[in-house]
Amino acid sequence: MTAHVSDQDVQRDAISGARILVGDMLMWSDLETLETPLAVREVVRTAIAAQRPRRVLLAGPRAGLLVDAVPTDVRVDLLVRALPDARILGDRAGLHESSDLYCGGLDVFAPGHTYDLIVALGGPGRLLGPDSQGLTEAETVARLAALLDDGGRLVVDLANEMGFTDLVSALPDETLESDAGWYVGAAGFSPRHVFARERAAVLEAQGLHSEATFAALPSVDHHSLLVRDDAVQHERVRDRVGVRAGQAMDEHFSTTPMLREPRAVLQRIVDAGMLDELAPAWVVLATKGAAAGEVPSYPAIVSAERETDNPWSTVAVVSEDDTETLSWARPRGDDEISEGKLSRTLVPSYGGRSFELELRQACATRRHAAIRGRVRRYAAWLADPSVWTTQTAERRYFATPANTLVQGDRLTMADASWRRTGIVSAEDALVRGLRDFSRRLLASGSPHPWRPSVTPDELTVTLASMTGLTVTHAAIARVARVEAEVASTIAGRPEDLDELLSRNLEQGEFARDLPAPDEVGFRELLTRHRVISRELREKQGQVAWLEGTLRHRDRYIRRLEKVIERYEDTLTYRAVEALRAPRRIATEKAVSVAKSTAQEALPPGAMNKARQLAARVLK
Repeated sequence: MTAHVSDQDVQRDAISGARILVGDMLMWSDLETLETPLAVREVVRTAIAAQRPRRVLLAGPRAGLLVDAVPTDVRVDLLVRALPDARILGDRAGLHESSDLYCGGLDVFAPGHTYDLIVALGGPGRLLGPDSQGLTEAETVARLAALLDDGGRLVVDLANEMGFTDLVSALPDETLESDAGWYVGAAGFSPRHVFARERAAVLEAQGLHSEATFAALPSVDHHSLLVRDDAVQHERVRDRVGVRAGQAMDEHFSTTPMLREPRAVLQRIVDAGMLDELAPAWVVLATKGAAAGEVPSYPAIVSAERETDNPWSTVAVVSEDDTETLSWARPRGDDEISEGKLSRTLVPSYGGRSFELELRQACATRRHAAIRGRVRRYAAWLADPSVWTTQTAERRYFATPANTLVQGDRLTMADASWRRTGIVSAEDALVRGLRDFSRRLLASGSPHPWRPSVTPDELTVTLASMTGLTVTHAAIARVARVEAEVASTIAGRPEDLDELLSRNLEQGEFARDLPAPDEVGFRELLTRHRVISRELREKQGQVAWLEGTLRHRDRYIRRLEKVIERYEDTLTYRAVEALRAPRRIATEKAVSVAKSTAQEALPPGAMNKARQLAARVLK
């Protein structure tokens, strides 16, 4: 380890007091694009509760956001590469008894003392600046291990080179196209991340013994879901993983083009027990040297909702015995939040398989009977008075297929913490759930038995008709307005109600046969393209047959016209035409003379009387 860095050897920031090291970035901020790692915060709290540290190092901008998780009487140092971030984190660390801020790269960081607990997040890409010496993941772990006391604990995240997100994403890593990817190809950095089989060797080479390894989803910079590697061995916990992992993927890939819909792929990975091998990243907890004592009881699953600054967001912690603890992302004493007609209470959820996934699988079989059975089961559950009592009926609005679990032969809500004042009828709840499912199904390009140009509202009408319910435009408008009200309340912008309502109605009215590139898997898009191509070939065959029939009739008409022309040229035809003209004229004159003679011979009014008599006889 290098010598202690004294005040004479470094430059201090006049605002934050941070020590400026090599690799500092004066006009850059990582925190502009990063959020507090709430899932890792729960793991760090468990580690601190098991063994209270004397000195803590938080390395990297996301780790610096965890300074609130460290007790205020514990000495804590923060290392970030961006000066604006050092100033922000310096304000947050002001309540601690003693804290030092460093702005620069990990490669030159040498505080002159060691730590009992080190939390380092982001890897070399977040711990080093453009002026730093490049480091690989293994060298980064070595640097951190050198700063750790014997028996001390390291919390570090590692990116997986074989993460399944890279296998289903239609675009390369977005950092490659941004300034944040400056380190790609730079000297000293590894050309690839770590493989799962290399992870243990990286730790053991530095005398680190793994206590727990968590699969981190959806990415190394935004792991809002942590799953302990041995958690998927238990069926009940595995079902929870599939549901929560699907939700995390939906949020992360809402604006990212995909090769295929990731929810089904992720469920297969979980069922196969390969989440550890194919996770986008890992969060590893390891101790240096001999184990300090009994290994803490780390949670099996930690799931944090995105938008950490939103007061409605929560963090769920699932233990090994499948019990769940729910807390607010922004800690407060009250276990309930309400605004307008909307409220949320800290109610733990239960395990089970996603009902939406079952309904998607039924649609993929293209068998209407299988789809009808599941839709009717869903409708019967929403209308069951024993389930939706006066105490629970206000939650029925949130019982969409995406928020519904299958537990044996019954259905239950995955997240029952939401309420909306005013009981929504079973019919409106069914319309809302089927409409939400239709939007998600068509937006993901998943297979289904209906025409490619079907709209979400049309598909809602079709699915609802399987239960005997006729969906009207008024019902859709009523449900859309409730959805817009809830969305505006959660966002804290009630003035956007009309805009959200207009957007909601528009999403249901337009066909998704040509989905937006950021809302469909490329493989599903190819499948849809093949369906459209087949229908086009069928239509082209029909057009070709009709054109052939039309040409045949044209030839037949032309043949008849020639026969008529030859007949008109004959002597017989011309003679008959010549005789018909004088006879017609003579006949007309004879009829006219007869009428005038009869009128003169009959007494006045006789003709009118004759007409009246004829009319009575005909009646």
